[in-house]
Amino acid sequence: MLNKAKIYWYCQLGGWLVFILIELVSYINVTGFSMGLLINALINWVVCIFLTHFYRLIIIKANWLNLPLQKLIPRGVFMIILISVPLTILNVFLDFYTVPNETENFDFNRALLEQIDFARLPIFFFNLSKYFFLWAIIYHFFLYWEKLLKTETDKFELQAVLKETQYNNLKTQLNPHFLFNSLNGIRTLVDLDPENAKEAITRLSSLLRGSLKMEKHKTVTLANELQTVNDYLAIEKIRFNERLNTHFDIDPETLNTHLPPMMLQTLVENGIKHGISNLKNGGTIYVKTFNKNQNTIIQITNCGVYNPKHESAGLGIENTKERLRILFDDKAIFTIKNIENEKVLTEIIIPL
Repeated sequence: MLNKAKIYWYCQLGGWLVFILIELVSYINVTGFSMGLLINALINWVVCIFLTHFYRLIIIKANWLNLPLQKLIPRGVFMIILISVPLTILNVFLDFYTVPNETENFDFNRALLEQIDFARLPIFFFNLSKYFFLWAIIYHFFLYWEKLLKTETDKFELQAVLKETQYNNLKTQLNPHFLFNSLNGIRTLVDLDPENAKEAITRLSSLLRGSLKMEKHKTVTLANELQTVNDYLAIEKIRFNERLNTHFDIDPETLNTHLPPMMLQTLVENGIKHGISNLKNGGTIYVKTFNKNQNTIIQITNCGVYNPKHESAGLGIENTKERLRILFDDKAIFTIKNIENEKVLTEIIIPL
């Protein structure tokens, strides 16, 4: 990849060379080729490069590039006029010595200044300065375009940092939330069923060890997440016994789908806490996954009734929505609603 300095010089040398060649060809068509015309073209090529580079150094040194447009334009016009004057004077003298039509009428016995038609100077100035104006417009356009790209890049990098920070904050909220709920569940077993309480603590230890490993990643596969869900349900089964039933319908093609760590476990936990735990006879957690229309669809169905006014502000649901938004830029869809037979359906659609 070329750096900016090399690109600038390639454009300077090549751009002005094209301009000079066009001018040279137009002169040759009128007067015919001569060595004087070639010398004239080479001198103009070097001088145009020098003067426009001088313009560039001045605006960089004076920090004009950061000025608003209404202040930059008059300064730029002044600089173009300033560099057009010496080029105009140079070409007036050059033409007498190098352009065939001019040299034929040139009297070497008279002073040069006496033979100059000063009425032609404005025409010379206009013809030459318009190319400097064009150069300045192109140069400033590319500077503006480059600045715009940098601004966009900086904005996206800042957004990425903010998203990373937000996402990490959300993940740090999940572990205490999950841990407190699990410990509260185990506490009820300590006096009633010490052996099952010990088993639940062992399961919890294994589950936390796995969750700590997953914290290092933004996403995990559905296969890994299902293992976490199974460990969690094993703890809850000890507490609920026959009041908690589970059923899984997992399409093998969905197992490599990536989703936020602990997301599925959080939603299953939400279904048990707000649904099944409130029912005398308990209920069933039903987890189904399948692919459709370039999306992976995850459905969690639990017995109970969803009350949006009471539960929508809960950590689990709001956390899940925010994590999906950060990871998939609103391309993932999260819904939760009541369905028939007093059941709640939670559905997540994740783009493949």
